[in-house]
Amino acid sequence: MRMLTPRKPPRRLTLKAARRSALALVLTLAVGRLVACSSDQPAVTNNGVPGPDASSGGSSGSATAGASGTGTGGSSGSATAGAGGSATAGAGGSSGDASGGSGGSATAGVGGDVAGGAGGGDAGQETIACSSLPGTVVYVESGDTQENLLKNLGRHLRDTADITLAFNLTGSCTLTNDIYTGAKMVPNGTLKFIPSTAEDPNWTPSLAEPTCTTPADGAPIDVAISALFVQSCGLGEPPAGSNLALVQGPIQAYTFIVPTASDQTAIWAEEAYYTFGFGNDNPLAPSYDPWNNDQFMFIRPTTKSTLVATAKNIAVPPNKWKGVPEAASNDVVNAVAMSSMAEQSIGILGAEVYDANRAKNTIRTLAFQAFGEKGAYFPDSTLTAFDKQNVRDGHYTLWSPTVYIAKVDGSNVPTNPAVKLLLDLVGSDDVSTSDGGAPFDGLADVVKVGLIPTCAMQVARTEDGGDLSSFQPASPCTCYYLSKITGATGAPAGCAACAGSADCTSAGTTCSHGYCEPATLTAQGGNDGGAGCFGGTPTTHEQIINACTPAQAIDKTVVLPNGDGGLEPLP
Repeated sequence: MRMLTPRKPPRRLTLKAARRSALALVLTLAVGRLVACSSDQPAVTNNGVPGPDASSGGSSGSATAGASGTGTGGSSGSATAGAGGSATAGAGGSSGDASGGSGGSATAGVGGDVAGGAGGGDAGQETIACSSLPGTVVYVESGDTQENLLKNLGRHLRDTADITLAFNLTGSCTLTNDIYTGAKMVPNGTLKFIPSTAEDPNWTPSLAEPTCTTPADGAPIDVAISALFVQSCGLGEPPAGSNLALVQGPIQAYTFIVPTASDQTAIWAEEAYYTFGFGNDNPLAPSYDPWNNDQFMFIRPTTKSTLVATAKNIAVPPNKWKGVPEAASNDVVNAVAMSSMAEQSIGILGAEVYDANRAKNTIRTLAFQAFGEKGAYFPDSTLTAFDKQNVRDGHYTLWSPTVYIAKVDGSNVPTNPAVKLLLDLVGSDDVSTSDGGAPFDGLADVVKVGLIPTCAMQVARTEDGGDLSSFQPASPCTCYYLSKITGATGAPAGCAACAGSADCTSAGTTCSHGYCEPATLTAQGGNDGGAGCFGGTPTTHEQIINACTPAQAIDKTVVLPNGDGGLEPLP
């Protein structure tokens, strides 16, 4: 495993909030670029989920079963079971109905109605075979940090392009191994899917998804979505002859969280190293560091992107972490929020999951200070902002790209047109849906759920936890991005709307994503007296993370066990 070499931080800083002068750096991580991968984390392949006792039949028609029999309706049909029997109606509107007889059970398809019979019949169970879902079904295996994006995009795709997303949520390393080996998802189990507005007008992305059933051998994987570089899972490039490609998608930030009752506001990379690498034996405690109790440190399993990506940024290998593994991101949220020991509690989370839980006011993110950085920063410019400024310009280093894995042709174009549309929508391409459907803005869904389009990024990296470099996107969308974030009220300050390049009269600007964006972004320079910030145009990792910025900085005193002599070896 490649271990990060910690850079020497200042030994002491005092608590304060600083405002520093502006920096603008830009990169593009264009969708379609192939990502080379290799490295260290073993993958777990067991991904089975027990499924319900359900089935469905042909494309249309109806069926009635007698006593102890089974009735199965088609995709627009209905089914009625007699005493002791069961009935399953296929996909359809209100016509996809099922009723169970005495002692029987009933299962309706998409949009169908269910009536339970007398004597204990099952009512209200709405399932359908995944293969019978309407339209073109795209089977997705994804990390759970991407669930909100799949919900929002899935609704739009179902409404406008006759594409249904059916997906399984699992660890990034598990799903990468699954698609690399040609494994199928969840044999004889269930997948989540997104219905259309016509099928279920009351469903919104804030609700749980309906489910469909998979066959005995499982469902194929059309696209897998990892939330970190594939090399971090130790799998390298796709197997020869697989025709799989790795396509870089939106940026996923990660964060440390504490209960709102905690007094903690920031964490150094060194603190995180000693906290999660030593646990109960944290050498920084008890003099000031409260995180020295394994039972109040809430983490994710070693196949999950949240842990693996964070591990790469704090130099603690995934298999060395101390703490309580939680199966899902929301389990971490609940464990931290409900902890009886607020000051000792800490967890790790995807920033977009944190954003979705901010309004509850039960958890709070910590500012993070990377190795070699001179101050700690939130993912956003302030604790309460949603602009992800510090992720985009390099002051907040806890992030990874999402990586979409799918089959492509000789020109690296996805062979499945529906998968190509999905990748285009989450990239920086301006696309419209087909089949006569109304066009929709896929990038808006990306921003809405707290992810960062690559066209709004100003820095790049080639591996999780690796050094940052400046980069210029081909079609920058910083103004567009800021117009779509939570709390935005139209065109951001300094951004002019445009319909074409003729509308952009300022020197060096061009019309991109509806706004006049600078064709080349450079640092604005200046040093307002911040704690040694770099005032020029940064060209190295050290200059990028220490560049002057107007963002809020949290300076915290940390006395390391070895002073400036490096980190103590992990136990």
